[in-house]
Amino acid sequence: MPDAALVHLDGRLVRGDEARVSAWDRGFLLGDGVYEYVRYFAGVGVALDLHEARLARSLELTGIRGFDARTLGIIGRGLLEANGLRDAGVYLQVTRGAGTTRSHMPTPGLVPTVFAFATPSAPLEAFTEPEEMRAIVRPDLRWHRCEVKTIALAGNVLALIEAQAAGADECILVRDGLVGEGAYTNAAVVRGGMLVTPPVDDGAAPVLHGTMRHWMLDAAREAGIPAEVRRVREDELRAADEVLVQSSRRLVAAVTHLDGAPVGDAKAGPACRARVAARRGRVAREVHEARAAG
Repeated sequence: MPDAALVHLDGRLVRGDEARVSAWDRGFLLGDGVYEYVRYFAGVGVALDLHEARLARSLELTGIRGFDARTLGIIGRGLLEANGLRDAGVYLQVTRGAGTTRSHMPTPGLVPTVFAFATPSAPLEAFTEPEEMRAIVRPDLRWHRCEVKTIALAGNVLALIEAQAAGADECILVRDGLVGEGAYTNAAVVRGGMLVTPPVDDGAAPVLHGTMRHWMLDAAREAGIPAEVRRVREDELRAADEVLVQSSRRLVAAVTHLDGAPVGDAKAGPACRARVAARRGRVAREVHEARAAG
């Protein structure tokens, strides 16, 4: 992102190289904050209602007060307009605010720090072929509270560093023999034509309430594709016909290798291709409906 790009900081648009946050901010000192990332196509935020609901949930669960999650879309549109963007990703984070010193216990009455920026991304027309990636499988050593989309992502970062060292792009995390999620994606497997994805509220293996995971299940129901939400064992992951991951940034992608071993034919399979087409179609409909609504 160029330094001259405009960012949102506490209700104002300022140049990125001029934005300043207090050294006493709890996000900087303690990772005490939450975030969202929304993908925009042709100026329209994809699944914006789900992102706003998830942000509201994260704020409620952390007890961060003073920011209305329903303004996420307003901030995103403002950033796109200010920077002359139409296809972009908007990252927003809300920390508990800045105290007068570093203290584990927050001072009452803190004002949250709100920071957001937009970066250019590929248009919808670019999503014609599934992205393919390699992944490793490792124990999930993070905390359990993945329903909180926290900015404290050291566990995810370490997993991705390990993946990169192994020549992979993602790390699928497993706890007590059960598949949870990727370091920065939700995961699903396909066996015998059945799409299976881990539950988000089961408690056995931590899973984020992914917006694209939600869309994936909706699309499967609408298309009459067999889909199931249940615990997924590590051996099922390794024996799957296809392994899919999804996120707001990449929509849906195929995992072709796990720990160097091929998944299926080691290329994007029919389930992944069908979901890319379905996801692309749904985004196109959302864009059309938003434009029609003015």
